[in-house]
Amino acid sequence: MKTPNDPSARRAELRAIRWLTLTHAFGMGLFVLLMATFFWYLRTVEVDQQKQALYRDIASAQTALRRELRDDQDEVGLVAEEWIARARRSAGAAARAVEDFLARRGSAVYVALADAEGHVTWSMASRGAMPIGARERGAAIADPAGQDALAELHQRQRPVFTQPFSSAASDVLVELYAPVYDDSGFTGAVIVGYSLNRMLGGSLLQTIRDRYQLSIVDRDGNSLVSSSLFEIDLAHLSHELPLDPPGHGVRLRAFAYDMQPHLVDRSLVAAVIGLSLAILATLLMLWRHARRRLFAEYERDRLFTLSPDPLCVFELDGALVRGNPAFESVLGGGERRRRIDRWVHPDDREQVATALAQIAAPGASSASFEARFRARDPFGATEPDAPAGTAAWRWLHWLLRRDADADAPRPLLYAVARDVTERRNAELALTAETAFREAMEDSMLTGMRAFDLGGRITYVNRAFCRMVGLDAHELVGALPPYPYWPPGNTEANHESLSRVLRGDAPASGFEVKVRRKDGSLFDARMYVSPLIDRHGKQTGWMTSMTDVTEPKRIREQLAAAHERFTTVLDELDAAVSVVAHPPDGAFDRAELLFANRMYRQLFGTDSRRHEALLAARDLEAADDGPTEIFDAALGRWFEVRGRQIRWVDGSAVEMLVATDVTRRRHVEEQQREQDRKLQRTSRLVTMGEMASSLAHELNQPLTAIANYCMGLSARIRARAAAGASMAPDELLAPLAKTAAQAARAGEVIRRIRNFVKRSEPERRRCDIGVIVADAVGLAEIDARRLGIQVVTRLPAEMPSLSADPILIEQVLLNLLKNGIEAMRDAPADRPHVITLAVELADGHAEFSVTDHGNGLPHDARERLFEPFFTTKAEGMGIGLNICRSIVESHKGRLWAESASSGCSFRFTLPVPSSMAVVADTV
Repeated sequence: MKTPNDPSARRAELRAIRWLTLTHAFGMGLFVLLMATFFWYLRTVEVDQQKQALYRDIASAQTALRRELRDDQDEVGLVAEEWIARARRSAGAAARAVEDFLARRGSAVYVALADAEGHVTWSMASRGAMPIGARERGAAIADPAGQDALAELHQRQRPVFTQPFSSAASDVLVELYAPVYDDSGFTGAVIVGYSLNRMLGGSLLQTIRDRYQLSIVDRDGNSLVSSSLFEIDLAHLSHELPLDPPGHGVRLRAFAYDMQPHLVDRSLVAAVIGLSLAILATLLMLWRHARRRLFAEYERDRLFTLSPDPLCVFELDGALVRGNPAFESVLGGGERRRRIDRWVHPDDREQVATALAQIAAPGASSASFEARFRARDPFGATEPDAPAGTAAWRWLHWLLRRDADADAPRPLLYAVARDVTERRNAELALTAETAFREAMEDSMLTGMRAFDLGGRITYVNRAFCRMVGLDAHELVGALPPYPYWPPGNTEANHESLSRVLRGDAPASGFEVKVRRKDGSLFDARMYVSPLIDRHGKQTGWMTSMTDVTEPKRIREQLAAAHERFTTVLDELDAAVSVVAHPPDGAFDRAELLFANRMYRQLFGTDSRRHEALLAARDLEAADDGPTEIFDAALGRWFEVRGRQIRWVDGSAVEMLVATDVTRRRHVEEQQREQDRKLQRTSRLVTMGEMASSLAHELNQPLTAIANYCMGLSARIRARAAAGASMAPDELLAPLAKTAAQAARAGEVIRRIRNFVKRSEPERRRCDIGVIVADAVGLAEIDARRLGIQVVTRLPAEMPSLSADPILIEQVLLNLLKNGIEAMRDAPADRPHVITLAVELADGHAEFSVTDHGNGLPHDARERLFEPFFTTKAEGMGIGLNICRSIVESHKGRLWAESASSGCSFRFTLPVPSSMAVVADTV
């Protein structure tokens, strides 16, 4: 490698400077050529733009004139017959209509009426027009233009324009002939004379006349009228278009005024020449100072080598030319021509490319940027192309300086980097937090104000300043009375501030009057909360303020119109709400369109409660009928109905009606509790009625036990008196019989205890055979006493039930007991048998209890299940009613049928499909 003091290196540098000088000279010549070409191109583009503007404006003028003449042609053709009719009746009537037409048409100078022979019968000139230009009354239309127009009128039978002709008043006119016909044929014509000078000088073309000379020419190119007295000879900036109506070869011509000064062009050419000369002189001076620059570059190379900061040289495209030792220690030794973005984090490469493009732009001399660069592996295994997640990244601040020698064959970038990783991380964290807080504060529409415990304002946000019309520096540091307090209300405001400082401000906020800087007042609602620092200590109060002036005004205006609609709904005991869903169906963005007073009292104005109730209803029921839902947040039961309706704007919305049925549910629960008490009372009454039978049933095993014990005691005493003892085998038989009688009495007591014990209703899986056995076991106590046999008929296989076994046993026992009592007075020739049968059909278990008593009277069958109705002398009339309630609570049905002799009571219970079928063991 050549050192800065190497003579060959210096000679190479001198040769490079000479070539650089020649290159700059060539570039200067090329620059002059390019500038000349650029000026020629600008001039060409300018002329082309003027032509395009000329074509567009003359087309606009043509359209305006043609529209005006065609409108007149249509209007005169429609009113021609009316004007002639008025003129025949009264000249004054025709004059008024014509005068109004002439007043609206500035280019029209007269109106004349002609008969069928071509004689003018009536005429009228516009105000300010030369009377000599009008058709005189009584004169014949003998001029060539008029004769041609009449001939064409007869031929075409619609309004036509004449050829332009000169009038005696040195004006060029064109006439509009409109024919009039009746049943006899052509009766005359209306003639309207137009001045082309007036037409061209009208206000419709004022803007175009300021930029162009307008003229109307005939088919031979002769100018008829012109907007200027001077002709412009600039053929490449002129344009003409046909003008029809009036037609006949008439054309509209425009010449553009040349208002472009040439001073700028000459000045730019002079500047370019002067700049080129200056650059040539600069190149000469640059060569003279080349030798002194060599020594400076040598010192620069030493600084480049010894600098502790990474220094490097890049080409304009970012390719590395050279790096100092510090560069290699931080980023590692890179190959020549390796681009800088190979060390850059993928997320920062665009920023680096932007900086390189910025400094590569003409006129740019420096640029700076900060980006993450892959740091050198401490073990020397640096690989710039390694994945981003496998290397350590450092933030480097780069300052780029472009080579001041613009004519250098290869412009270079001189860069210095500084490690700012720690500072950058701290700044990024601080910037993110600050930006987030500022974004929140600036985007809020609610005014925020903070003041210390003494009432001194310490902070206001932008919305608060905008509300009161004061700047932040006018508010921060202010003490009461504040500048936005209304005059005359200071005492009340002091009292409100005292409540806030004491912490007595309502959580729901309070309304105050606020004065703006301009003196106007507005209503605001304020919410106050304690301001707690990071140590948990209260340092003041934070206030949010919302301008409620407009909402209050709108509410007051809408209240009257809304009152009739909401009065009925607000008086309902049901919560009514209407919600509109966005097109994408997102429930979190649903809009609450209406809510009555009950809804607001229960749920506020949150549409999510509406959606929650409907969602709960959909889970509970598949149809659209009313569904009872429990709201855990309010602790209430609601009967919910929902349906789709059309809102006032025609959109589909969802209406919800939620009726509070908590009280009804409580009443029903109390009723169910009463029913449970009544059911238990019924069971106790049943046991009371069976008391004598139960006593007899228990007396037998107890008497047997006593006899066995007395006999066994006598035998033991006799043996003891004889001096002998009883063998164990002699004691086993009496004791076994005693135990059997005790088990018999225990089974009776168990059944009685299970039947009458107090327990909460509990539905569980239960065996039909066990329920039937327990009920029959209790009923047989009375049946045996009366000589009645209880027969059960059960299927071979029976499913399990999901029911309360005690309640089902109570139903069976009540029906069996009624059957036993019904057979007490039955004729002796009837079978003393009660049959309890169970059948399975259609997912139900059907129970039947059939007796052979005297049956039911016809009138009693209708009232059989009414409360307190009984056919027994000592009955209470609640047994069957309780039985039906129990069966219906299990989703079953209880009814009575007449048998051939006696009566049959039947009831059904549903059998869940998931219950397994169990074998019958009865």
